[in-house]
Amino acid sequence: MIEPIRPVLFAALVAALLAAPPVCANADGTPRLLFRVSADQGFVADHAEGDAVPNFQDKVKIVPTGVQGGAIEWADDGVLAWNAPGNIFAERGTLSFFWRPRYAVGEAPFVIFRVGYADHSSWDMVWLRIDWNGNGFDAFVTDANLARTRVSFKLDKVPGPKDWTHLAFAWDETAGVRLYVDGSEVAREGTTGDYDAALDQLGLAGRVMAPYQVQSRYNFLRGSDFDEIRVYDRMLDAPGVATLARRGDLAAARPASSVAIGDNARQSAWRHRYGWEQGKAPPALAAPATSIRHLGFADVKDLKQWMWKGNDGIPETTWPGVYNRSRLPGRDDYFQLPDWNTYVEGGQALDLAMPDEPFNRVEIRGAAYGQASHGPDRDHQQPLFERPQGVVRSVDQFAARSGGHLRFTNTTQETPIQEIWAYHVTDAAEPEGTVRQTYVVDSTILPDYGNVQALRQYIDGRFLPARRSTVMALPKGAGSRKRGEDTLPTAAEPIVHVLIPSGVGDAPPAQPLIRSWAHSWENMYDGLDGVAIDLPALDLPATQDGLIPLNIRVKDPIWPARDMIDVSVSVQPGQKRTLWLDLRDRILTADSLWISVASAAPGFNARSLHGAEVRLVFKDRAEAKKQHIADRFDQVRDNWGFLVEEHTTSKRQRLYARVYADLSDLLRVDPDHQQGRQYWNYISYNSQGRPLFVQPQPPKGVPLWAFRQVEDLKAARRFIDWWIDNRQVEYGDFGGGLSDDTDLVQQWPGLALMGIKPDKINASLTALAEAVYRNGLFANGLSTIETDELHAYEEGINSNSAMLYLNWGDPLTLERLMETVKAYDERIILTNPQGHLLWSSNWFGGHKIYREPNWQWQKPYSFPALHPAFLLGDWNADPTGRRLVTGLADSYLAHAYTDKDGRWTLPNEIHWATGETRGGELVQGSGGGDTMHLFWAAHRWTGDDRYLRALDYRAERSGPGSLSNLGENFISLLGRQDDWGQALVEAADKGATGFPSLAAWQQTGDKRYLEALHAEGIESKALREYMITEGHWWSDRVEAPTEFLQRARLGGIALKRNQSYPGHTVSWRFEQDGGAEQVAILVPDPRRDRFKVIGFNLGAKPQRASMTGWNVDAGTWRMTSGIDRDGDDRIDGKAATREFALEKGASVEVVFPPMQTLVMEFELLAPGTPVETRPDLGIGRGDVRVAGDAVEVTVHSLGHAGTGAGYAVLEDARGRELLRVAVPALAAPSDLLPKTTVVTLPLGGRDPEGLYVRVALDGDAEEVTRVNNRRAVR
Repeated sequence: MIEPIRPVLFAALVAALLAAPPVCANADGTPRLLFRVSADQGFVADHAEGDAVPNFQDKVKIVPTGVQGGAIEWADDGVLAWNAPGNIFAERGTLSFFWRPRYAVGEAPFVIFRVGYADHSSWDMVWLRIDWNGNGFDAFVTDANLARTRVSFKLDKVPGPKDWTHLAFAWDETAGVRLYVDGSEVAREGTTGDYDAALDQLGLAGRVMAPYQVQSRYNFLRGSDFDEIRVYDRMLDAPGVATLARRGDLAAARPASSVAIGDNARQSAWRHRYGWEQGKAPPALAAPATSIRHLGFADVKDLKQWMWKGNDGIPETTWPGVYNRSRLPGRDDYFQLPDWNTYVEGGQALDLAMPDEPFNRVEIRGAAYGQASHGPDRDHQQPLFERPQGVVRSVDQFAARSGGHLRFTNTTQETPIQEIWAYHVTDAAEPEGTVRQTYVVDSTILPDYGNVQALRQYIDGRFLPARRSTVMALPKGAGSRKRGEDTLPTAAEPIVHVLIPSGVGDAPPAQPLIRSWAHSWENMYDGLDGVAIDLPALDLPATQDGLIPLNIRVKDPIWPARDMIDVSVSVQPGQKRTLWLDLRDRILTADSLWISVASAAPGFNARSLHGAEVRLVFKDRAEAKKQHIADRFDQVRDNWGFLVEEHTTSKRQRLYARVYADLSDLLRVDPDHQQGRQYWNYISYNSQGRPLFVQPQPPKGVPLWAFRQVEDLKAARRFIDWWIDNRQVEYGDFGGGLSDDTDLVQQWPGLALMGIKPDKINASLTALAEAVYRNGLFANGLSTIETDELHAYEEGINSNSAMLYLNWGDPLTLERLMETVKAYDERIILTNPQGHLLWSSNWFGGHKIYREPNWQWQKPYSFPALHPAFLLGDWNADPTGRRLVTGLADSYLAHAYTDKDGRWTLPNEIHWATGETRGGELVQGSGGGDTMHLFWAAHRWTGDDRYLRALDYRAERSGPGSLSNLGENFISLLGRQDDWGQALVEAADKGATGFPSLAAWQQTGDKRYLEALHAEGIESKALREYMITEGHWWSDRVEAPTEFLQRARLGGIALKRNQSYPGHTVSWRFEQDGGAEQVAILVPDPRRDRFKVIGFNLGAKPQRASMTGWNVDAGTWRMTSGIDRDGDDRIDGKAATREFALEKGASVEVVFPPMQTLVMEFELLAPGTPVETRPDLGIGRGDVRVAGDAVEVTVHSLGHAGTGAGYAVLEDARGRELLRVAVPALAAPSDLLPKTTVVTLPLGGRDPEGLYVRVALDGDAEEVTRVNNRRAVR
């Protein structure tokens, strides 16, 4: 909601507004200074038309070495941002400053200056950027339709660290952009465009400057120095810029001239913006009274993703989501961000479900062009209208349709729709309503009521002076003050802002007291149905075909950047008309109302609307609440679905301010809104206590721990089912952008290994993994784009890694991982001059690696990317992967130091070239917990206890719970029950759940800890279930955590996001669908040579399952099993025993009897050959092909040792051998290059359907695994 202005502040504000110079002060074309920071006294602007004080400021300082006086020193990870409104405008302007690189520049590009959108669909929301491009400068602005008007300039000589360079960048929607260096024009792009946009902040931030995040992070860490930052309201010409570039008296510099732009060009741009070019006019108001009803869409989808931003009333947000690897002009540059929050094949069609009522008009804003169609559903469509290329606003009216399905098919995938509106236009009269309030526009009075000042401030910040004609509409009898001519633009452009105060109690000061009368909608019980406007006869010439086009927008009172309706009409000169705007219903707050009216007629101004009558018509509250609640909730979930990516909670960030306003308004009208309460609980970090939740109760005879575990498991299954069924498309992606989708599916293997729909989940994971390659995300084993180490991992290295958990031994998966490890070894993880193995770059890709000093810091976030090395080291003891892991661990330990308190400490970041450290200690850095896998793996592979010192360090600083992402049963394995274990028991006894509860159960055997653990899991998943499914959050931000379920059921964590060393002891596959949700399982204290399984079958039938070993020693094992009848986790009565071979990837069959607790104790009797040291023959996806009357088979060597001779067999479904051929000996892939051979098996006329190929070593010698030895013929 718009913040109220206190009376004292209001009086000061009104005085300031009245004392301000006329808004037309530079009507003669003289440049107007909007913003200036000299840096001589500090960071507060010396002059600002908007806010002068920085909105955000961190790690910047004033230094005395400026061009003249002080300068701003911006640290690499610092930020400095001022609010943009009033200080800079998108339509035209010039940004000017002196810049010094501070240290040597090179080929690596970096951001110099940013200006961000006030709202947008792109992640970084960048509107303007000036960069060092590696050999000079790039600069661009972004038009309303996402294309960037960009210029680039290459310097003959790069500036030295201490050299000041003057940069100026100018833009104008009628003329394009121009770049000046040291006072001389060096590049221009002459063009026209729609630059109309609301802006948020301007200043210094490496990675993002947006209304939900201001940040310098990851590979965007490169500060520099600034002096004399200025913004002007016009495109300065060369003499004007030269004036600013002179190094004389900087404060006295006054540019006197700007690029001349003619009236025709300005009018042409204005008409283009509203769709009035080339004589076009929207439909005329033919009848004396016209009704236009706004229909809200019942649903809006791009493929399977809810896509509200093209119809949210905010023109800066668009459909489709923004592609960072873009085809639009100027968008794809050296800062290669992943495509986020989009489908690969999104942006091609927007599907809109219509409410069951008539409509006959569609208005579209944005550059998208193509075909609109309509039909009863998505699959049955008939053409409705064509939208041509080149327009940015259109009105299409047609014979009325009712309900059904509207689709817009985009000719060019990424061209956006800013807003799409569906209307029903008739000659119906306005309704009587329950209450009707009447207001009259008076252009002769000052708009100085206190309750409209926030709107005036917004208008002044959003619009150039010539577009600020503002009037009030008051009820008869309300007090007012006459305005002077200088309070309106003298050269006004044709737009008028009508402000209607919510009540007359906020009258201006120094007026007669009003008694015995009041008028307001404050605390109105009923809901606003719509707005009727009596348009006066316009005494203006027609501009298009005898008509005067008008655009009318009614703003949302609680968020003036959002339109409740945006409609275009035409009237004849001299003809009065009444327009009934049937809005989506609202229960109004005490905020005032703003209606903007724009026209194609140049003489249209405030006086044109003098005497217009505006009527607010209200309706029954109960009826109005339906649309109010539905719309406000949609606004909340749409905004938070985007905002959750950064989880901002500062009202200084406008996206958070908006979600706060919308959610507050939702709960004001419906305080018991269940989903609204759940959102607020999440957004406010549970600081007000959770909404009421009632735990489900177990059936009779079912232990509470068992019941709650399977209920927790079911909730996780529902989450994954929803995403696969409701978001994954044929291409394989989920609509979050492939990069974020790969984060999402890190949750898939754990659930599948617990026995939940393993085939469905694996098919989903495989489809995504293949989509990554189909979309070209990989190059030479690394990400195609150059990005930071964490996001390089998320470009598919993580999904390749996840594939191995469910496709053990798959050759394609293993060889992809090998390619990545090889790339690390040869190009990324290198020995530094001091002899230490470190990450040599934190900004790299498969084609290019940046190695300048700023990008040579090894960071904690580097280590999740080691996932392939962990997996290969585990799979076949790959020497390269193991050398990288142990070498990195050794080098990290070598940089340990003693802190000021005498404690052994690990550093946060280490510089590759110099060995210097920064950022404090490891526990203070982001991602510090992820580095523990490095030390754990090194310890596991070598047995060397010195690696455990890193774990001791972290546990000492942050408690043993900080090690909880280590997947194995590390407390018992390390013998730390008495200190780490006891500390976690004490935490659980004080009410902590999560890892303390799990550890307390393992320590004590008391299942009450598990009951509390899973009660928390059930409740938290239930409270978030809607948000993480139908809420359509970014796909990397949705999670139904299963790590504690995995610890309990698998004996360790197999995989969760950024948990990269597998720790699970076993996995499960049930014979019966849904069997996993019938059996609660515990693996309480697993070791590699012994473990126990406790299972309770909640169902009425036995459940058969295959248990597969993972983190177990190979050899001969004995299982002792029986029933526990008294709940002490021991076998009561006679036990059964059997012996069998068990190793990683091998399975044993078990049966869980109904409604009983089964205990199975496993013990290694005789160790075998470690699987990771064996050879391996494998076949997998794409390796078995029918070629004429033969089957061609590509056979892979995948093990630690060479294979020796082997064979391939063609067999039927029963395993009967039909044909055998020899497979030659193959070397081991110790160089991380595929080792393959192709053999041919003649079919001899046989039908290949139902046949299989099996490979093996001669004498059936041991292999790493045999699960990759048999494949169906395809």
